Amino acid sequence: MAKLDRLERLTDLVLVLLSARRPLTLEEIAAEVPGYPESREARRQAFERDKRLLRDDGIPLATEPVEGPEQYGYRIHPDAFYLPDLQLQPDEQAALHLAVAGVHLGDPSGRDALLKLGAAGLTEARPLASFVPPPALVALFDAVRSRAEVTFTYRGAERRLAPAGLWFRSGRWYLVGWDLRRDAGRTFRVDRLEGQPVLGPPGSAEVPADFDPEAAVPDEPWRVGEGDEEEVLVRVDAIEAARVAEEVGESAVAEHCPDGSVVLRLGVTSHDALRSYVLGLLDHAEVLAPPGVRAATVAWLEELAAMPSAEPARNALTREDTPAAPVRDTAGPGPPDPSVERRDPSHRLRRLLAIVGWLAQVGEAPIDEVAVRFGLPEDELVHELELAACCGVPPYTPDALMEIVVTDEVVRAFLPEDMARPRRLSPAEGFALAATARTILAVPGADEGGALTRALAKLDAALGEHARLVVDLDEPRFLDVVRQAVDDGTQLAIEYHSASTDETTSRVVDPRRVVSLAGHWYLDAFCHRAGGLRRFRVDRLRSVEPTGKEVQSTGPLPEVTADAFVPGPGSTTVCLRLDPAAAWVVDTVPALSVRDLGRGDQEVCLAVGGLAWLERLLLQLGPHASVTEPAELADAGARAARRVLTLYA
Repeated sequence: MAKLDRLERLTDLVLVLLSARRPLTLEEIAAEVPGYPESREARRQAFERDKRLLRDDGIPLATEPVEGPEQYGYRIHPDAFYLPDLQLQPDEQAALHLAVAGVHLGDPSGRDALLKLGAAGLTEARPLASFVPPPALVALFDAVRSRAEVTFTYRGAERRLAPAGLWFRSGRWYLVGWDLRRDAGRTFRVDRLEGQPVLGPPGSAEVPADFDPEAAVPDEPWRVGEGDEEEVLVRVDAIEAARVAEEVGESAVAEHCPDGSVVLRLGVTSHDALRSYVLGLLDHAEVLAPPGVRAATVAWLEELAAMPSAEPARNALTREDTPAAPVRDTAGPGPPDPSVERRDPSHRLRRLLAIVGWLAQVGEAPIDEVAVRFGLPEDELVHELELAACCGVPPYTPDALMEIVVTDEVVRAFLPEDMARPRRLSPAEGFALAATARTILAVPGADEGGALTRALAKLDAALGEHARLVVDLDEPRFLDVVRQAVDDGTQLAIEYHSASTDETTSRVVDPRRVVSLAGHWYLDAFCHRAGGLRRFRVDRLRSVEPTGKEVQSTGPLPEVTADAFVPGPGSTTVCLRLDPAAAWVVDTVPALSVRDLGRGDQEVCLAVGGLAWLERLLLQLGPHASVTEPAELADAGARAARRVLTLYA
């Protein structure tokens, strides 16, 4: 006897539990759903795997007490399985399609959510933004939405929080809430949570009515912390003054100096974050006061400067800027194989239920149309539909199976009306819709009262409040100009300060695309000076002037990824040894490889596009990192530290 496809067992399990009028014990489930092992222990393990898969996919499998030796039974309540009618208008559906198509989150959750809502294939749209959420973010979103207490570990300490909101600001996600043990408002960087958070029951945590979560969200990373705020003065030279003043806000500028530099007055609760920010500006910034903060910065630099030196760098990094065309290391992992996703039981079940739901609405459709709509080869689609036609409820006679008829060209379905109702979204799918929609609405010039806002309001009413998920995008001064140039297809003459080389150059570029990556806006353009596609951070543009000429370069653009930097042929592989205090690099900087060295140390290899970029990273890491390859860059951090120390002499 051939082994039963797990998808068939999962589909039967869903149909049986949906139709159950009372909770079914595992023994009863195994008797009614084919495919479970005969051994009691193996059956229990198989059911636990199925149960976890269904719940992870957002299927509300309820556990209820029953009389008898098994004590618990299981069923799926239809009202919890299906969504209420959202009454989305065509323009609202189209707006959600464009949001999911325009904002890339690194997984298919947004697409899956649209399929559950009965949507067609994704609309083609110009990509506007891309970011990969930290692993804990979906669970935290579910906690915020359901007002559930959440427990997690942060900087080695367990925290219990009544979550009030999630904010995306300056490229970071922040969780804001009321700390139940400290009886005070607190803010946490989501990427610094250790492990997965644990959620309490819905409604288990209330935030005090007078707590303002938005006021608790830091505008700057050096305001994240639990210490008393201290005023710190920082001088930024004329090269970086305009950009930094725009970044921190004019209210933080204490003085505009005659030489073009500025003095910033910053309120600081995290001195580590401030030091990292200042050293990220290389020798363009200097801590002036108070003396203790200045002395601590000097001590950090002196420790790095005293590290062992090697031969001077021999132009190991000379590349001018960042190619926009990705180049993949052939020794590393290749792009994800779509066929692997298609074989995953969770994905197959999610897709099959979406196909069945759509067929219940339309009744009949050409095979090729269904294949395109759900992104499947026709032979795979036919296989899944034939499997679905064998699924149903006991006694699995023809009248108890799903009536799906597949011919060479057409599929016909005669299914109950309930199956046409959209299914409730999983936390990941709900997050994807909320995050993509709110990102689009955060783009300067978005229609805040349009179809997308109306669609979000309907989702909030049906799924729980999403308004406490907030996306803030920066708005650099030349953003409108470069976006208009892309729309008009006209050239620009720009002056640009490169983060890779710490140099300012003049160029003529053909703008091709503007996209937000990790909280910053980037211009992808053909650079006539470099003779190829290059990526420019918009807030680093010193000047922009339209030339009045049409763009000369056309052709396909590389796919947008969440990484602002994609290594090109001019990049250099640099390997660093990191101690545990520098482990954040692995989660923050795109790595070619990571190797565990024991005792918490790691070796990470990075594609580096310019010496200045590497110097910034090494200054921020200080004594917690060392260059292991190439040898000529072993003292790059020490040399950069000695150069910056001249500001403090």
